[in-house]
Amino acid sequence: MLSLPQRMLWIVVFFLCYLSVAGAAVHHDLRVELSPDSHLIEVRDTLTLPDDAPSEWQFVLHAALAVEVAEGGATLTRLSDPLANHAPALYRLQLPVGERNITLSYSGKISHPIEQSSAGVGRTQESTHGFIAGSGVYLDGGSRWYPDLAGELVTYSLEARLPAGWTLISQGTRGRVESNDARSLHRWEEQHPQDEIYLVGGRFHEYKQRVGKIDTYVWLRRADLQLAERYLAAMGGYLDMYGQLLGPYPYAKFALVENQWESGYGMPSFTLLGPTVIRLPFILRSSFPHEILHNWWGNSVYVDYTSGNWSEGLTAYLADHLFKEQTGDGAGYRRNALQRYTNYVVEQQDFPLREFRGRHDDVSQAVGYDKSLMVFHMLRRQLGDGQFIAGLQRFYREQRFERAGWNDIRLAFEQVSGLDLEPQFQQWLQRPGIPALKLVAAGTQVDGKDYVLNIELEQTQAAPPFHVQVPLVVQLDNQRDAWQTVIDLNEHRQTVTVRTPSRPRYVWVDPEFDTLRRLDRGELPPSLGEALGAEKLLILLPSQAPLSSQRNYQRLALNWARHAPGVTVMWDKELEQLPNDQPVWLFGWENRYRAQLADSLEGQRVKWTGNGLSIEDTHMQRKAHSVVVVGRRPNAPVILWLGNENSAAFDGLARKLPHYGNYSYIAFQGNEPTNMLKGQWNVLDSPMFTAVRQADGALMPPNSLTLPPRSALAAGGTAVR
Repeated sequence: MLSLPQRMLWIVVFFLCYLSVAGAAVHHDLRVELSPDSHLIEVRDTLTLPDDAPSEWQFVLHAALAVEVAEGGATLTRLSDPLANHAPALYRLQLPVGERNITLSYSGKISHPIEQSSAGVGRTQESTHGFIAGSGVYLDGGSRWYPDLAGELVTYSLEARLPAGWTLISQGTRGRVESNDARSLHRWEEQHPQDEIYLVGGRFHEYKQRVGKIDTYVWLRRADLQLAERYLAAMGGYLDMYGQLLGPYPYAKFALVENQWESGYGMPSFTLLGPTVIRLPFILRSSFPHEILHNWWGNSVYVDYTSGNWSEGLTAYLADHLFKEQTGDGAGYRRNALQRYTNYVVEQQDFPLREFRGRHDDVSQAVGYDKSLMVFHMLRRQLGDGQFIAGLQRFYREQRFERAGWNDIRLAFEQVSGLDLEPQFQQWLQRPGIPALKLVAAGTQVDGKDYVLNIELEQTQAAPPFHVQVPLVVQLDNQRDAWQTVIDLNEHRQTVTVRTPSRPRYVWVDPEFDTLRRLDRGELPPSLGEALGAEKLLILLPSQAPLSSQRNYQRLALNWARHAPGVTVMWDKELEQLPNDQPVWLFGWENRYRAQLADSLEGQRVKWTGNGLSIEDTHMQRKAHSVVVVGRRPNAPVILWLGNENSAAFDGLARKLPHYGNYSYIAFQGNEPTNMLKGQWNVLDSPMFTAVRQADGALMPPNSLTLPPRSALAAGGTAVR
């Protein structure tokens, strides 16, 4: 996740002082003294303004910092106190005509707590407005620890003094470090224009390796040579892969820094990951390359937030999606992305993609990440890999160290393709929602040597139809390989005619999930996310369970209900029958409605026994495992069940289950608990797959069908473990 530290909290102040100035960035020559135990920062900042800059500026600065003009003939006026809690103060700076250098001196205490906020049922996220403390230092642009002049890009040189034994990390190039028994002096410099300036400090163990012209670092809060070596080894491969795909890495270093709280932030030339996150083995091929890639998208080509945040979707597509594509599961990743959108984004919550600024809950993530990455995927399918890569490289080359928006992306791809892409960009950026497709019927007739295949499709959303290109796969008589084409849809109900070289038996619309669309529930295995994303959710507690189990289940349910107003908690004995208008989650082996869950799993590989259950040949014991199973009810939302008799595992389940939204079944073991099984039920009857009615009315049974493998957009990264 690209760090957007409280950017929106100050948006009103930002636009009050916004005076856009073309030309060079503002340069800060910063001399900083940090006293962590007293939360104190003292700064002497010499600003060099662009030659064509006006003589009057406005800037914002943390309200607790007392500021004065130390050198130069400028006049400083405080215009306003903070408009809201944690907001900065607004100042006017008037310079003599022709004056371009001014030195400000300011000092004060910055000490904001790490706060938790809800990110959906059972999920929280942590953030801070910045702090200077004995445990460490975290200051970003949102902390307003330096004067933000009209939101201008900045360059800077920095000397900072901290207690001996401390390390200070910022973006850019590291200078010489000096230390004595009491204090240490740290130097950083960045001459490329930056969106903001970061200071991260603490007592770190340092590991370093040179990769070509790039210094790579790992800074850990506790020593761990093996962990550091794994990350250093991975950095080189990812930097090389993305350098070849997009263009040269833009900075002199890249570093992994261990944070004090659980986070996944990507800053220019370093990433700040939480202490638990960095020790998860899968992070090396998921969050870590995602944050490295942000050095191209978001941290060197900056986001013009006035037109929406394109960076998260593009980074997810070229990192998370790409690594699944390299292992042959790109279609599975896209299905999961569309599944998240289908599960979490209801019509009343939807918003246009251009209004996405940053992730703060499941809805914003589904729009800003999943919808956005599918827009890029459809563009790639339209242009082909060669032109798509050329467009990415042109966009990076022309916009590096500038603020760029969706329009700049469109222009780059138009220039390499020669196509007018404005209508489709307008459609996906300006309109809320996405299409919902339905395959109504398919029939064929003989015409000479060819077969004429008529396919009737619908866009079932209430909103006006979208213009979409949809892949069509046809199974032909006596041919193992699929026959494929792409059809254009732009009406609510449309019959499409194609000619095939032999008799068509079956058709499958968008089998590899290449089209941005709301999925039909019949295409999806039932999943935990369908409950977590619902506006209403009923949790039924087991009234016949032992008293200790009742209390544990009730505590878990009420904890989730506190963070989600749509959750209702009841005892199973209080209902005569299950409601059909909302998902129902059954807690406990003794739940009186557990048999209805078993009925919903007919046709799947699950078997209930006296002391547990088996899923896909894996047996889970009632006393030893924690299990979640999701079933599909006819004409009703999903039904879920949680069985757990380990009291020590409940807290871990509360944290972990919301992160398994795409799965139909999940099993854990131990007190932590540790995941030991997860998966999705087979889709038994997809509504996007149908037999072709022949000219005589017959329906033919399907043969085996093979889709050719696709090449990943880039090779590499597969050696990372």
